[in-house]
Order: sequence, then structure tokens, then C-alpha cells
Amino acid sequence: MKSSEEKRPAPVGVLLLMHAPLAEAFLEVLTHVMGGRPAQCVALSAQSSDDAEILFKQVKAQVEALDQGAGVLIFADICGATPYRVAQRLVEPQRVVLVCGASVPMLVRALTYREVGLETAVEKALSGGHQGVLCVQDDQGDVCDAAP
Repeated sequence: MKSSEEKRPAPVGVLLLMHAPLAEAFLEVLTHVMGGRPAQCVALSAQSSDDAEILFKQVKAQVEALDQGAGVLIFADICGATPYRVAQRLVEPQRVVLVCGASVPMLVRALTYREVGLETAVEKALSGGHQGVLCVQDDQGDVCDAAP
């Protein structure tokens, strides 16, 4: 049994960096699914009118604020788009990881396992993304073969 004085490890910070209004919508869904707003989780939307350098400075400030020693996991919506390109500049091994193609299953997994560490949070996010995509082909719930 842990003593009341033992500190829990800092959770991995999570930054949702997506095209407006997707980041806020994801955070709203996560708040609903998880029964409350996740701590150390911030939504930042990129507007079509945003200057990339100003957005970079905002993202950098959020990453610094979210990193409590366990690192930060950034989720972007589309690979190659502005949020992705801005976040990519901040990637740092064992400290800042970028995952694109965000989905609710990915985010729930990452948030659920982020107290175990950045590497595990990333692994669980990716497996959640893969396992969260299904094709149901009839009313019996038969699932199509998933892509490799």
C-alpha cells in the first residue's frame, strides 16, 4: 500500500492541435466520455487565418506549460497540414511526440495510460486508433477483415 506522502508520477501532457473547431469538439467529447475534463489536456485550434509563426509560439508555450516532467503528446488531425507542420517543429525524442490522424479511441487510450509514461501512452494511442476502426457489414455485428 502506498503512503499518502508518496507522489503519483506526473501525467503526460496532451495537446489537441487541430483545425477549428475540431480540437474543442474532441475535448468536449473526451470530457463526456471520461466523466470530467481531463487534467493536463488542452485544445488549441488552428484557424485558416492564423499566421504559422504566431501559432508555433502558442503551441510552444502550451507544450512548455503541459510538460510536468513526463513529456507531451500532441495530437493533430491531418498529416501534412498546418497544425501537423507547426507541431512537428517541436518534436523531441522522449519529450514531445506527435501523432496525427486523431480519433476518439486514440485519445481515450492515451489519456487512460498517460500516467505510465510517454512511450506507453503513444503505444496505447496507436493501438486504440487501429482497434477503433471497424467495418460492420450486417445487423449481427459481423466485422469485416481489418486492413493490415
